[in-house]
Amino acid sequence: MMRRVLLFIISITVLGLTGCHLNNENLVIKSFHHPNGVYFCQEKVSSEINILNPMKNEKEVWVEFEIKDNSDNQIDSSIQKETISSEKETHVALDWTIPVDFKSGSYKTEIIVWDKSPENSDAKEIAQSVDQKGFLIFKSQDDFNELDGNVWLVSEGNLGRSELKSENVTLNNGLLSIEMPQNTLNGGEIYSKELKDYGAFETRMKLPDAPSSITGFFLYKAPDYFYEIDIEVYNQSDGNLMLTTYSDGEKKNVYSGNLDFDPTKDFHDYRIEYQKDHVAFYIDNIFIQSWSDGFPKEGMYLMINCWYPKWLDGEKPKENQYLLVDWIRF
Repeated sequence: MMRRVLLFIISITVLGLTGCHLNNENLVIKSFHHPNGVYFCQEKVSSEINILNPMKNEKEVWVEFEIKDNSDNQIDSSIQKETISSEKETHVALDWTIPVDFKSGSYKTEIIVWDKSPENSDAKEIAQSVDQKGFLIFKSQDDFNELDGNVWLVSEGNLGRSELKSENVTLNNGLLSIEMPQNTLNGGEIYSKELKDYGAFETRMKLPDAPSSITGFFLYKAPDYFYEIDIEVYNQSDGNLMLTTYSDGEKKNVYSGNLDFDPTKDFHDYRIEYQKDHVAFYIDNIFIQSWSDGFPKEGMYLMINCWYPKWLDGEKPKENQYLLVDWIRF
């Protein structure tokens, strides 16, 4: 069953402000709080600031709340006037409704406190809180309670040493399962029915233990070598990782390394962030690599597969092995 979700995970770094006076205003920011968790489009999420006014007179401030993408472009903002009561701490709520068409990807927040409306040329910035770690937004998440034919298609055909068979793609207790049958080199693959534009794409999966095969989570459109952005992991305990982009008929960028865990033992998160000015890769929300050129600039299909490439030995598994996918977000 498809459900629309937004992942909103925020970690705020306050640049020397919490518990400090705001310039000469004699106000003290006691704390910043920011939302985390999962939100749906058009839901309201809230941040807050607690400001102490030790003086006998009320003070007025203007609070600006900005949403920026990870290229530091401002996406949305709001400004609200607040009266800070005398000789007490005032709670200031900052509410933001997530637009229905918000693009998936990484974002960050910035909160600025002004002595007057920032629309005035003489307004002074008296405090600032910058979000350093950022948060993620996804429009949709598929939990694979069913294989929705309006969203996913199953491949049939040959790839490398493998025959991709639809019978190897099944659902099991809310997991997508791609079987690599014993004593064969067969595998399986699904791909999105529609082309995917810029955004973030993430899956949580546990790999099969089938040496000389690989699992791919990637964006692709024919012909080969023109439109492709790959995460590929060897299906074995040492966690060999390959990140690749193809454009203009050739391989443009390559990264290879080893994961610091056995990908066949447990579920882990793998993410591609595909934006106009860069492509970036994350494993378990940890940044691995990014490139600012050498990647395609057109929509591609989102795909996930298990198969045996010709450039590996082609060792047949002695027992059935399975790629298990908990969810895919995009």
